[in-house]
Amino acid sequence: MLLAKRLCYNKDMKRACGGFTLIELSLSMIFIAILSLTVVLLIQNISASYRRGLILNQVNTVGMDLVDDFRISIQNASSDPVTRMCEIYYPLDSADRNNCIADGANSFVSVTKRAQVKVEGKYIGGGADDSYMPVYGALCTGTYTYIWNTGYFENAEGYTGTDVNQREVIGADPAKLGTKAAATASFQTKYEDFRLLKVYDAERTICVNAMRDQNDSWDSTSYVKSGDYKNNKIKNEFVISQEMLDVAEGDEDVVELMKKYDAADLVLYELYVSQPALSSTRQNLFYAASFILGTRRGGINIKEAGNSCKPPSDDYSELEYCAINKFNFAVMAGGK
Repeated sequence: MLLAKRLCYNKDMKRACGGFTLIELSLSMIFIAILSLTVVLLIQNISASYRRGLILNQVNTVGMDLVDDFRISIQNASSDPVTRMCEIYYPLDSADRNNCIADGANSFVSVTKRAQVKVEGKYIGGGADDSYMPVYGALCTGTYTYIWNTGYFENAEGYTGTDVNQREVIGADPAKLGTKAAATASFQTKYEDFRLLKVYDAERTICVNAMRDQNDSWDSTSYVKSGDYKNNKIKNEFVISQEMLDVAEGDEDVVELMKKYDAADLVLYELYVSQPALSSTRQNLFYAASFILGTRRGGINIKEAGNSCKPPSDDYSELEYCAINKFNFAVMAGGK
Protein backbone atom coordinates (compact mmCIF):
# COMPACT_ATOMS: atom_id res chain seq x y z
CA MET A 1 0.00 0.00 0.00
CA LEU A 2 2.83 2.35 0.89
CA LEU A 3 4.65 1.39 -2.32
CA ALA A 4 1.58 2.15 -4.40
CA LYS A 5 1.22 5.57 -2.80
CA ARG A 6 4.92 6.24 -3.40
CA LEU A 7 4.49 5.46 -7.11
CA CYS A 8 1.39 7.60 -7.42
CA TYR A 9 2.76 10.65 -5.62
CA ASN A 10 6.17 11.86 -4.61
CA LYS A 11 5.91 14.59 -1.97
CA ASP A 12 9.57 15.64 -2.32
CA MET A 13 9.25 16.30 -6.08
CA LYS A 14 5.81 17.86 -5.59
CA ARG A 15 4.35 16.32 -8.74
CA ALA A 16 2.14 13.49 -9.85
CA CYS A 17 4.12 10.49 -10.95
CA GLY A 18 2.40 10.56 -14.38
CA GLY A 19 3.78 14.08 -15.36
CA PHE A 20 6.94 15.21 -17.24
CA THR A 21 9.97 17.14 -16.16
CA LEU A 22 11.05 20.35 -17.92
CA ILE A 23 13.94 18.49 -19.52
CA GLU A 24 11.60 15.84 -20.85
CA LEU A 25 9.30 18.47 -22.31
CA SER A 26 12.25 20.28 -23.94
CA LEU A 27 13.53 17.07 -25.50
CA SER A 28 10.05 16.30 -26.80
CA MET A 29 9.71 19.74 -28.35
CA ILE A 30 13.15 19.47 -30.01
CA PHE A 31 12.21 16.09 -31.44
CA ILE A 32 8.91 17.42 -32.80
CA ALA A 33 10.70 20.45 -34.30
CA ILE A 34 13.28 18.25 -36.04
CA LEU A 35 10.54 15.96 -37.31
CA SER A 36 8.50 18.94 -38.60
CA LEU A 37 11.55 20.43 -40.32
CA THR A 38 12.31 17.11 -41.95
CA VAL A 39 8.75 16.84 -43.22
CA VAL A 40 8.85 20.43 -44.59
CA LEU A 41 12.17 19.83 -46.36
CA LEU A 42 10.85 16.57 -47.77
CA ILE A 43 7.72 18.30 -49.09
CA GLN A 44 9.86 21.08 -50.61
CA ASN A 45 12.10 18.56 -52.37
CA ILE A 46 9.10 16.64 -53.66
CA SER A 47 7.48 19.87 -54.89
CA ALA A 48 10.72 20.98 -56.59
CA SER A 49 11.09 17.60 -58.28
CA TYR A 50 7.46 17.76 -59.40
CA ARG A 51 7.89 21.28 -60.82
CA ARG A 52 11.06 20.27 -62.62
CA GLY A 53 9.33 17.22 -64.03
CA LEU A 54 6.48 19.36 -65.35
CA ILE A 55 8.90 21.82 -66.97
CA LEU A 56 10.99 19.06 -68.55
CA ASN A 57 7.83 17.47 -69.88
CA GLN A 58 6.66 20.79 -71.32
CA VAL A 59 10.00 21.39 -73.06
CA ASN A 60 9.99 17.92 -74.60
CA THR A 61 6.32 18.11 -75.63
CA VAL A 62 6.60 21.55 -77.22
CA GLY A 63 9.90 20.61 -78.85
CA MET A 64 8.43 17.55 -80.54
CA ASP A 65 5.38 19.56 -81.62
CA LEU A 66 7.69 22.09 -83.26
CA VAL A 67 9.66 19.34 -84.99
CA ASP A 68 6.39 17.99 -86.44
CA ASP A 69 5.39 21.49 -87.57
CA PHE A 70 8.74 22.07 -89.30
CA ARG A 71 8.61 18.64 -90.93
CA ILE A 72 5.12 19.10 -92.34
CA SER A 73 5.97 22.51 -93.78
CA ILE A 74 9.10 21.20 -95.52
CA GLN A 75 7.45 18.01 -96.75
CA ASN A 76 4.66 20.05 -98.32
CA ALA A 77 7.10 22.35 -100.12
CA SER A 78 7.80 21.99 -103.82
CA SER A 79 10.19 19.21 -104.80
CA ASP A 80 12.01 21.63 -107.13
CA PRO A 81 15.55 22.29 -105.83
CA VAL A 82 15.98 25.65 -104.14
CA THR A 83 18.89 26.28 -106.51
CA ARG A 84 16.22 27.19 -109.08
CA MET A 85 16.03 30.45 -107.13
CA CYS A 86 19.59 31.17 -108.24
CA GLU A 87 18.40 31.10 -111.86
CA ILE A 88 15.63 33.56 -111.05
CA TYR A 89 17.69 36.15 -109.23
CA TYR A 90 21.12 36.01 -110.89
CA PRO A 91 22.28 36.53 -114.49
CA LEU A 92 23.33 33.50 -116.51
CA ASP A 93 26.96 32.40 -115.99
CA SER A 94 27.55 35.13 -113.42
CA ALA A 95 29.79 34.64 -110.41
CA ASP A 96 26.84 35.36 -108.15
CA ARG A 97 24.76 32.59 -109.71
CA ASN A 98 27.67 30.15 -109.45
CA ASN A 99 28.23 31.07 -105.80
CA CYS A 100 24.50 30.69 -105.12
CA ILE A 101 24.46 27.20 -106.64
CA ALA A 102 27.70 26.23 -104.90
CA ASP A 103 26.28 26.91 -101.44
CA GLY A 104 22.98 25.20 -102.24
CA ALA A 105 21.09 28.50 -102.34
CA ASN A 106 21.39 28.40 -98.58
CA SER A 107 20.41 32.04 -98.08
CA PHE A 108 17.06 31.34 -99.71
CA VAL A 109 16.45 28.79 -96.94
CA SER A 110 17.83 30.36 -93.77
CA VAL A 111 19.09 33.76 -92.66
CA THR A 112 20.47 34.41 -89.18
CA LYS A 113 21.56 37.50 -87.28
CA ARG A 114 24.46 37.12 -84.86
CA ALA A 115 25.37 39.51 -82.06
CA GLN A 116 27.12 39.59 -78.72
CA VAL A 117 25.12 38.58 -75.66
CA LYS A 118 25.55 39.23 -71.95
CA VAL A 119 24.28 36.87 -69.27
CA GLU A 120 24.62 37.95 -65.64
CA GLY A 121 26.61 40.96 -66.83
CA LYS A 122 29.24 38.83 -68.61
CA TYR A 123 29.73 38.31 -72.32
CA ILE A 124 29.02 34.79 -73.52
CA GLY A 125 32.34 33.36 -74.57
CA GLY A 126 34.21 36.31 -73.10
CA GLY A 127 33.09 38.78 -75.76
CA ALA A 128 35.50 37.59 -78.45
CA ASP A 129 34.56 37.82 -82.12
CA ASP A 130 33.84 34.09 -82.29
CA SER A 131 31.42 34.40 -79.37
CA TYR A 132 28.70 36.05 -81.45
CA MET A 133 25.45 34.20 -80.81
CA PRO A 134 22.44 33.73 -83.11
CA VAL A 135 19.82 36.20 -81.88
CA TYR A 136 17.11 36.14 -84.55
CA GLY A 137 16.50 34.74 -88.01
CA ALA A 138 14.14 33.17 -90.50
CA LEU A 139 13.67 29.67 -91.88
CA CYS A 140 12.01 29.76 -95.30
CA THR A 141 10.65 26.30 -96.16
CA GLY A 142 8.86 27.11 -99.40
CA THR A 143 5.42 26.86 -97.80
CA TYR A 144 5.69 28.61 -94.45
CA THR A 145 8.41 30.86 -93.12
CA TYR A 146 9.36 30.78 -89.44
CA ILE A 147 10.76 33.93 -87.86
CA TRP A 148 12.31 33.51 -84.43
CA ASN A 149 13.76 35.65 -81.64
CA THR A 150 16.24 34.30 -79.13
CA GLY A 151 15.34 33.94 -75.48
CA TYR A 152 18.26 36.24 -74.66
CA PHE A 153 15.98 39.14 -75.55
CA GLU A 154 13.76 38.22 -72.60
CA ASN A 155 14.50 38.48 -68.90
CA ALA A 156 12.67 36.39 -66.34
CA GLU A 157 11.28 39.43 -64.61
CA GLY A 158 8.72 39.33 -61.84
CA TYR A 159 10.21 36.30 -60.09
CA THR A 160 11.86 36.38 -56.68
CA GLY A 161 15.61 35.91 -56.77
CA THR A 162 16.05 36.00 -60.54
CA ASP A 163 18.71 38.68 -60.91
CA VAL A 164 20.91 36.06 -62.56
CA ASN A 165 18.42 35.83 -65.41
CA GLN A 166 19.11 39.33 -66.65
CA ARG A 167 20.33 39.19 -70.25
CA GLU A 168 21.35 41.79 -72.80
CA VAL A 169 21.80 41.55 -76.56
CA ILE A 170 24.41 44.03 -77.75
CA GLY A 171 23.69 45.95 -80.94
CA ALA A 172 20.53 44.13 -82.02
CA ASP A 173 16.81 44.49 -81.44
CA PRO A 174 14.21 41.70 -81.70
CA ALA A 175 12.97 40.79 -85.16
CA LYS A 176 9.60 41.98 -86.39
CA LEU A 177 7.52 41.31 -89.49
CA GLY A 178 5.94 43.93 -91.71
CA THR A 179 5.57 45.36 -95.18
CA LYS A 180 7.58 47.76 -97.30
CA ALA A 181 6.57 49.03 -100.71
CA ALA A 182 10.05 50.07 -101.92
CA ALA A 183 13.52 50.96 -100.75
CA THR A 184 12.47 54.53 -99.99
CA ALA A 185 9.25 53.51 -98.24
CA SER A 186 9.04 53.17 -94.48
CA PHE A 187 8.72 49.76 -92.84
CA GLN A 188 5.19 49.09 -91.63
CA THR A 189 5.28 46.80 -88.60
CA LYS A 190 2.56 44.14 -88.51
CA TYR A 191 3.90 41.66 -85.94
CA GLU A 192 6.39 42.14 -83.12
CA ASP A 193 7.12 40.86 -79.60
CA PHE A 194 6.98 37.25 -80.78
CA ARG A 195 9.18 34.27 -80.05
CA LEU A 196 8.44 32.05 -83.04
CA LEU A 197 6.17 33.36 -85.78
CA LYS A 198 4.83 31.16 -88.57
CA VAL A 199 3.58 32.88 -91.73
CA TYR A 200 2.50 31.60 -95.13
CA ASP A 201 5.28 32.50 -97.58
CA ALA A 202 5.39 30.14 -100.57
CA GLU A 203 7.81 32.37 -102.49
CA ARG A 204 10.42 32.60 -99.70
CA THR A 205 9.84 36.34 -99.86
CA ILE A 206 11.09 36.96 -96.34
CA CYS A 207 14.51 35.38 -96.94
CA VAL A 208 14.83 37.08 -100.34
CA ASN A 209 14.09 40.51 -98.88
CA ALA A 210 16.43 39.92 -95.94
CA MET A 211 19.28 39.43 -98.42
CA ARG A 212 18.26 42.52 -100.36
CA ASP A 213 18.46 44.52 -97.14
CA GLN A 214 22.01 43.31 -96.62
CA ASN A 215 22.97 44.67 -100.00
CA ASP A 216 21.21 48.03 -99.45
CA SER A 217 19.19 47.50 -102.62
CA TRP A 218 15.87 46.21 -101.37
CA ASP A 219 13.91 47.23 -104.47
CA SER A 220 16.29 45.48 -106.89
CA THR A 221 14.90 42.37 -108.58
CA SER A 222 18.11 41.50 -110.39
CA TYR A 223 20.49 41.04 -107.50
CA VAL A 224 20.19 39.25 -104.19
CA LYS A 225 23.13 38.74 -101.88
CA SER A 226 24.12 35.10 -101.76
CA GLY A 227 25.95 32.89 -99.35
CA ASP A 228 26.64 33.53 -95.70
CA TYR A 229 23.61 32.79 -93.53
CA LYS A 230 25.62 34.08 -90.53
CA ASN A 231 25.89 37.54 -92.03
CA ASN A 232 25.64 40.14 -89.25
CA LYS A 233 24.12 42.78 -91.55
CA ILE A 234 20.68 41.16 -91.55
CA LYS A 235 18.17 43.73 -90.34
CA ASN A 236 15.50 42.98 -87.78
CA GLU A 237 12.75 44.20 -90.14
CA PHE A 238 11.63 41.12 -92.06
CA VAL A 239 9.62 42.17 -95.10
CA ILE A 240 6.76 40.36 -96.80
CA SER A 241 4.45 41.66 -99.51
CA GLN A 242 1.07 42.96 -98.42
CA GLU A 243 -0.59 40.57 -100.88
CA MET A 244 1.10 37.55 -99.35
CA LEU A 245 0.32 38.82 -95.87
CA ASP A 246 -3.34 39.22 -96.82
CA VAL A 247 -3.41 35.58 -97.94
CA ALA A 248 -1.81 34.47 -94.69
CA GLU A 249 -4.14 36.53 -92.51
CA GLY A 250 -7.18 35.34 -94.48
CA ASP A 251 -6.29 31.72 -93.81
CA GLU A 252 -5.37 32.48 -90.18
CA ASP A 253 -1.90 31.19 -90.93
CA VAL A 254 0.06 33.87 -89.10
CA VAL A 255 0.62 32.10 -85.80
CA GLU A 256 2.78 32.71 -82.74
CA LEU A 257 3.73 29.10 -82.16
CA MET A 258 4.98 29.47 -78.60
CA LYS A 259 1.58 30.85 -77.57
CA LYS A 260 -0.20 28.27 -79.68
CA TYR A 261 1.45 25.51 -77.67
CA ASP A 262 0.78 27.33 -74.38
CA ALA A 263 4.48 27.65 -73.71
CA ALA A 264 4.34 30.91 -71.79
CA ASP A 265 7.78 30.60 -70.22
CA LEU A 266 9.63 28.73 -73.01
CA VAL A 267 11.93 30.44 -75.50
CA LEU A 268 14.22 29.47 -78.37
CA TYR A 269 17.94 29.96 -77.90
CA GLU A 270 18.98 28.88 -81.37
CA LEU A 271 17.59 27.68 -84.70
CA TYR A 272 20.23 26.28 -87.02
CA VAL A 273 19.72 24.94 -90.53
CA SER A 274 22.61 23.34 -92.34
CA GLN A 275 23.12 23.77 -96.07
CA PRO A 276 20.42 21.71 -97.80
CA ALA A 277 21.70 18.62 -99.61
CA LEU A 278 20.38 17.58 -103.00
CA SER A 279 19.25 13.98 -103.39
CA SER A 280 21.15 12.39 -106.30
CA THR A 281 18.25 10.10 -107.16
CA ARG A 282 15.10 12.21 -106.69
CA GLN A 283 16.64 15.69 -107.02
CA ASN A 284 14.78 16.73 -103.87
CA LEU A 285 16.29 18.86 -101.14
CA PHE A 286 17.23 17.17 -97.90
CA TYR A 287 17.14 19.42 -94.83
CA ALA A 288 18.96 18.89 -91.55
CA ALA A 289 18.24 21.33 -88.74
CA SER A 290 18.33 21.74 -84.99
CA PHE A 291 16.97 24.12 -82.39
CA ILE A 292 17.49 24.69 -78.68
CA LEU A 293 14.40 25.18 -76.55
CA GLY A 294 14.45 26.12 -72.89
CA THR A 295 13.01 28.20 -70.07
CA ARG A 296 13.66 31.87 -69.45
CA ARG A 297 14.68 31.12 -65.88
CA GLY A 298 17.81 29.41 -64.65
CA GLY A 299 20.48 31.74 -66.02
CA ILE A 300 20.81 29.63 -69.17
CA ASN A 301 23.99 30.19 -71.14
CA ILE A 302 24.03 27.71 -74.02
CA LYS A 303 27.66 28.30 -74.91
CA GLU A 304 29.20 28.30 -71.46
CA ALA A 305 26.96 25.75 -69.74
CA GLY A 306 26.96 23.28 -72.63
CA ASN A 307 23.21 23.31 -73.32
CA SER A 308 22.36 22.57 -69.71
CA CYS A 309 21.06 24.36 -66.63
CA LYS A 310 23.22 25.66 -63.85
CA PRO A 311 24.12 23.02 -61.25
CA PRO A 312 22.59 23.36 -57.76
CA SER A 313 26.00 24.34 -56.38
CA ASP A 314 25.91 27.63 -58.33
CA ASP A 315 24.26 30.71 -56.88
CA TYR A 316 20.65 31.20 -57.94
CA SER A 317 20.70 28.07 -60.07
CA GLU A 318 16.88 27.71 -59.87
CA LEU A 319 17.24 24.18 -61.13
CA GLU A 320 13.60 23.31 -60.45
CA TYR A 321 12.51 26.11 -62.83
CA CYS A 322 15.11 25.43 -65.50
CA ALA A 323 14.98 23.04 -68.43
CA ILE A 324 16.70 23.00 -71.81
CA ASN A 325 16.89 20.53 -74.67
CA LYS A 326 18.28 20.38 -78.18
CA PHE A 327 16.14 18.91 -80.95
CA ASN A 328 17.48 17.63 -84.26
CA PHE A 329 15.46 16.67 -87.30
CA ALA A 330 16.00 15.79 -90.94
CA VAL A 331 13.37 15.85 -93.65
CA MET A 332 13.12 15.81 -97.44
CA ALA A 333 11.06 18.32 -99.38
CA GLY A 334 8.73 17.06 -102.06
CA GLY A 335 5.10 17.19 -101.14
CA LYS A 336 4.11 18.62 -104.51
